[in-house]
Amino acid sequence: NGPDTAAQPLGGGMNFTGSATQVNTWPYGISTVEWSHFKTGPAGVPAWKFPIDSANIEGSEGSAADGDQDAVLGMVYTAKALGYPDDFVDMVIRTIISFASADIGFPDLYRTLPHGEKVYVPKLGSMWGGLLPPGGKYKTAQQAWCFSPGYFAPAHYRTFRDFLIKHWQKEFDDYMPPHSDGSPTTLDEMVQAFNSAIVSGYNLLWYSSCSSGTVSNWVGVKAPCEDEDALNCPGVPWAHTPYIGAEGGTCSSSGTLFGAFGADASRTAWRVAMDYVLYREESSRITIYDRQGSPDLEEIFGAQRYLNRIVEQYRSSSTCDGGVLGSCFRNTTSPYRMANAFDLKFNATHTTCHGVPNKPESWWAGFMAYPTFTAFVAPYDEIGAEQMTNWMDTFSSICNFSKVDVADFNLGEEPAGAICLTSYFEASQAVISTMIMAGFVSPLEQKSFLQAREKVKILKDEFLPVLERVSAPNAWLLPALGALGALAAMSMAAIRRRQRTISAYSNLAEEMPKSTPASGACESA
Repeated sequence: NGPDTAAQPLGGGMNFTGSATQVNTWPYGISTVEWSHFKTGPAGVPAWKFPIDSANIEGSEGSAADGDQDAVLGMVYTAKALGYPDDFVDMVIRTIISFASADIGFPDLYRTLPHGEKVYVPKLGSMWGGLLPPGGKYKTAQQAWCFSPGYFAPAHYRTFRDFLIKHWQKEFDDYMPPHSDGSPTTLDEMVQAFNSAIVSGYNLLWYSSCSSGTVSNWVGVKAPCEDEDALNCPGVPWAHTPYIGAEGGTCSSSGTLFGAFGADASRTAWRVAMDYVLYREESSRITIYDRQGSPDLEEIFGAQRYLNRIVEQYRSSSTCDGGVLGSCFRNTTSPYRMANAFDLKFNATHTTCHGVPNKPESWWAGFMAYPTFTAFVAPYDEIGAEQMTNWMDTFSSICNFSKVDVADFNLGEEPAGAICLTSYFEASQAVISTMIMAGFVSPLEQKSFLQAREKVKILKDEFLPVLERVSAPNAWLLPALGALGALAAMSMAAIRRRQRTISAYSNLAEEMPKSTPASGACESA
């Protein structure tokens, strides 16, 4: 990828031969498998910025893990839509291998806890973040020991893992990066790496979040080896999280603050909500380790527990009851009564704590508010099933779409409302969040993404024919179509529908283990 003047394949490497394809060449790991048993082209993760300026290739080099994992997930669902053709499955397999190596550090970038567990920490891209050290052969290109909870995508990792297991062929062993000593790696090792990244990600979320569900943009994962050239050694990445080491260091990027709930952290809620939706049982309880790396069997944490924190924050701190239809919009079209839950102007509480030491960005930014709404997909013992559905109904009433042309967004007016923005980042966050709330994010084994309507219906009847023309893989591609087109196509998923099926949601709540979020969980962590 990139201009002809760049080394090919460039992938997530530097502009020299082997940087993307040889595991022991900087940056550590492979970001591209350049050959195929099917004689197709290279497959892997790309440079983070396009188009690449041939006069300044360095400014575009290195992959971005957040974008990589979302793109790879789209490839997995596309494979399902195409009927899993052999050549495309081969391409997806090679891309997952490249992602695991470039963006997670497979096979050798990990730490070992006191009881022998290997801990892989998701990186921020091929060239920085996670466990990459400040010096040595594989030194980070940016600030060392940095992690962003908003990059953590447990449902993606589980999906990649399951795709590998289901479709693995013996010849795929040939694509695997070797260990540093030259010994071959195995499918089982890569599966363990994905499982480890899930556990470490939830532990880092535990240590970098508050009881309200707020979470830090950037946190520290310092766990140095005595030898800077060593890729693995004993260590506990969350020993000092959210800070970098005992010295209390910090890190940041992308213009967002360390230790604050902001644009980078905002994605955490919908990424965790996806884990609940796609892997309800498996995501329900994650082993939490203490600061010394020993299991804390008394702590209960997982996707539902984290999402319930956000639900409780809205329930206890809003000045209206979203579980009662009409309560939050009495005599107003503004959602200000709900904003009280996270808006410091209205003295919102529990938005800062040890894990999130700095003040949050405004709830009134659409990219901050919408992801939090996805928390209501997970049942919460303190709120009944009908009230949970009503809360989602309330959220879906924030924007007025009456003058939006759902067939061609450019022909109508923009949606009206205080947080109904159509710029790229705000709109994409809203689109993804409403897709999750409406049930359009479904497991691979589900035959039709429209079956999810039977869980909680919040769609107007007149929009269903439009959506029925959109297949499941196309739904996954909508966010990539551009903010305006995507918002026009999917905004109807957030429009209030009075006729809803409550029984399925009630059964869902009854199936889940009883749990409530620990007040002050952040402080105790």
